Amino acid sequence: MPNRIIKESICRSENINQLSAGAEVFFYRLIVNCDDYGRFSADPDLLASLLYPRKRSLKTSTVKKWLNEVAKAGLIIIYENGGETFIQVRTWDKHQQIRNKRSKYPAHTDPDSNVLVDVFNGNHLIANDSKCPRNPIQSNPNKNPIQSESPDGEGVVSGFDLFWSAYPKKVGKKDAVKAWNKINPDESLVKAIIEGVERWKGTEQWNKDGGQFIPYPATFLRQERWNDEVQSIAPKQQAPAEKNYDDDEDFLST
Repeated sequence: MPNRIIKESICRSENINQLSAGAEVFFYRLIVNCDDYGRFSADPDLLASLLYPRKRSLKTSTVKKWLNEVAKAGLIIIYENGGETFIQVRTWDKHQQIRNKRSKYPAHTDPDSNVLVDVFNGNHLIANDSKCPRNPIQSNPNKNPIQSESPDGEGVVSGFDLFWSAYPKKVGKKDAVKAWNKINPDESLVKAIIEGVERWKGTEQWNKDGGQFIPYPATFLRQERWNDEVQSIAPKQQAPAEKNYDDDEDFLST
């Protein structure tokens, strides 16, 4: 992979200045891992393992927090294509040299791509008071989350999108959409479904053997698996010498 250029202007960048210490280091690690077009996977699990290979205690939730910070600062565009989410670093071509003829990842401008977060063009998934549309779980309870639009008319943020983003096995999206539409969940049920997914993600069944026992999303919905009682994996005790990356205040301390 070619070397990346980080200019001295970052010290004066208003966008960079919005980031916490942890999110700023995350952004720099992202830059050196992006392909020649400034693109990379937006999967938090992959980001944790590929950007921090020596930090096994780093939590996916922490990576999600940093990813959200970088997106809200307008430094990256997050988009979906083919059931996967990707990152495009903004203004990449102004600062980096592009050598390869093809990118490893689809572009956010591809016809099949759906931009999820781009603060400069009105697309948001993260609530931010006056600038962002409200999360469907927080929106008008009389409106079906599958049809919830942002207040300014830019883009659509649906309950299914939240489910698809949270579900760890992104296979058979069309069948999943059909199952979702058949359920036609209201606000409270959308929240229950997503909370059910999060509970299952902490079970041994979904984590063993590379996740091969995770059901297809459509199956999860048809069988109403969010109602199942599950037993989470007992948290592993961390070694005392391991750095705690959940505390931004001591992120750069020695």
